[in-house]
Amino acid sequence: METTERKTMKTTKIQWCHSTVNPVMGCDGCELWKPAAAIQAIVLAFLLRLTSLPEPFVRRALAQALGDRITSEVYRDREVLADELVLDLQLNRQARGQVIDIIRHECKCYAGMQGTFRAGHKGYAVQFEEPKIYPGRMSKAVNWGAPTPEDIVDKPWLRGLPRLIFVSDMGDALSRSTSFEYLRQEITANVNSPAGRKHLWLWLSKRPLRMAEFGLWLSERRISWPDNLVAMTTVTGPTFVQRVDELRRVPSRLKGLSLEPLFGPVRLNLKGINWVIVGGGSDVLADPFHLEWALDLRRQAATSGVSFFVKQAGKHPFFRNKPLELVDGHGGDWGEWPQELRVRELPEEFYAWDPRCRSSLNHKCYEVK
Repeated sequence: METTERKTMKTTKIQWCHSTVNPVMGCDGCELWKPAAAIQAIVLAFLLRLTSLPEPFVRRALAQALGDRITSEVYRDREVLADELVLDLQLNRQARGQVIDIIRHECKCYAGMQGTFRAGHKGYAVQFEEPKIYPGRMSKAVNWGAPTPEDIVDKPWLRGLPRLIFVSDMGDALSRSTSFEYLRQEITANVNSPAGRKHLWLWLSKRPLRMAEFGLWLSERRISWPDNLVAMTTVTGPTFVQRVDELRRVPSRLKGLSLEPLFGPVRLNLKGINWVIVGGGSDVLADPFHLEWALDLRRQAATSGVSFFVKQAGKHPFFRNKPLELVDGHGGDWGEWPQELRVRELPEEFYAWDPRCRSSLNHKCYEVK
């Protein structure tokens, strides 16, 4: 299967949707994919603690090793970079490994990692930090049919739903370089087409303010936001809760939050929000994820009447301050979780075609009454 086809995925392992599509590959940066300057500063601070060499010397060695590389090249060449630093600063092999781990830890985005190692290949951006548009992918996804029973064998909680299509799992279509005119042509026009209206589209961005600006741009042209285009944003911790307020400004009928990976406990104002997804990071160097954070979010969602979905416990889950040893490497098997966290609800508004569907909290997560 060609790479371009793989970025328009009719089936996906992501638990909360049937399919994914990427009208834009790459992203111009976020808290999960830091710019090169930020990574350089973190590595520099580590090196200064490790060596008695003068700071100007260490700074020059780091600058020489990194050159003018942007994040993609820093990540891809991290082992070469570490070797150069070991040689120039006479560091030991343990320090080499620590430098590699620092860079890996600061590059937490799975899309960034995949986009980096495949940068320049067909279907990918030349550099992940320089987003590239791919017109035509949405029009292909529009023509997918309704989900079949085979599509939900491993996702019984999606029973009775139209096809849920995650827009932009391999980048951010609202990156600064993407024009609103392209977003209108590629995303909203396809979503609002007769074939597109058969599906629900889940558009996730870490730039909800720009999404709201796009909504205003559409309104000024007398174009309505499609009812079946769900506006969503990511909140990774307390520092980013303002994104929820920004998301409320988007003129969408339905709105959702993805709190994955979640780095700490958060208190949310869920007014106007229909769906909350939560989970821990899945990378080998992911931060710990305390299941109590998810339990607290479940209570917040229940109080606000918001549907709640636990995606995964992540690579390093903790419960009652003790690590959970799970067989599933990403913590995605809810049979291994505490009973009270086995929740995969979807908004009742998603069931417009079949109002008989109601949620329950067992393995047949959605049953027809």
